Amino acid sequence: MARATRLLSLFVFTLSVSVIGCGKNFEVPTDELTQIENGNDNTDQGTNNPTPTDPDAEDPVGLNPVDYSNPVLDSQFSKLPNGKDLSSISVNGTKLTLTRGSGNTFTAALKADYQALKTATQTDPKHKVQWTLMDLSSHQVIAKSLSSHKKLFGASSSKIYVGSALVDKQNGSISSSQLQLMADMLVVSSNTAWTNLQSQIGGGDSNKGREYIHNFTQRMGYKLTRGYQGYWGSTHGNELVPDEAVETLYDLYRNAFPGASIVWKLMHTCRTGSSRGLKYIPSSIYVGGKTGTYDGPTENPETGASYNVAIRNHLMVFYAGRRQYGLAILSNSGSDQSAALLAGGLIREYAGVK
Repeated sequence: MARATRLLSLFVFTLSVSVIGCGKNFEVPTDELTQIENGNDNTDQGTNNPTPTDPDAEDPVGLNPVDYSNPVLDSQFSKLPNGKDLSSISVNGTKLTLTRGSGNTFTAALKADYQALKTATQTDPKHKVQWTLMDLSSHQVIAKSLSSHKKLFGASSSKIYVGSALVDKQNGSISSSQLQLMADMLVVSSNTAWTNLQSQIGGGDSNKGREYIHNFTQRMGYKLTRGYQGYWGSTHGNELVPDEAVETLYDLYRNAFPGASIVWKLMHTCRTGSSRGLKYIPSSIYVGGKTGTYDGPTENPETGASYNVAIRNHLMVFYAGRRQYGLAILSNSGSDQSAALLAGGLIREYAGVK
């Protein structure tokens, strides 16, 4: 009996040391600043609300170490690998803050609209809205549309690939000026920063930048993705695939390449999408992501012919129900409401959010 007692004491001590050794504080960070800037993406700004009380933060038991890569469980989430705090970075004159859901009520009528849209996307192979939802904690796709394997125009959502290729090429180390451009590109969707960084990836040559970005996406296993802006030779860029986009979110989440955490954390300060994916997500939930908006002609990824699109994309990550999720919505619907309904419905149906 005494031996059993000693063993139990040793187990409790070991467990305590292991938890302390994680170096994590499970308090929810305070964030009272507001986001007020609009981006070049022409989407509305995100919403910041008073610090939520999140019951998920009270019981981290059973999570893998990577699951602490979110603002709920990691009190140091706002710190970048070089020690710089996100709150010390300004974009368009405003300090960066963590984004949360807009908190609009998801009514019974909206739930019905969600179910109708979800059913349509899962039965019509040519539907203009395609999406994939992944549980990043387990790396399992838990729901998706019928044609989530097909390419659609990425618009500004492709900017995460430019940022990822840059940090990968430089082994996770970027200059202060590059970090500023990265923030401009991901937070307010600056197109000037986008093309500037793409050129820098190529050593001042945009075409070589496109080549590196393409090689990066192929090496990472995103075989259909064209994450660069413009044409690389005769190959049209800026084409994304929902299934591959959530794999990208997974790789950013698990810090699968040098500097991935920089992109992952900056995505959590994005100011666009409050009338899109953020719209019906509760204000207690932190959301990272990147929108994409474009109206006009582009190349049809299936036929190569020119056609007109009305893109309203939203790539998103959020932590709910003690799980980390990634959601890729590529929409040619011309309406923010498609992404809003899908995000609001899917987070309730699969993540248990009320």
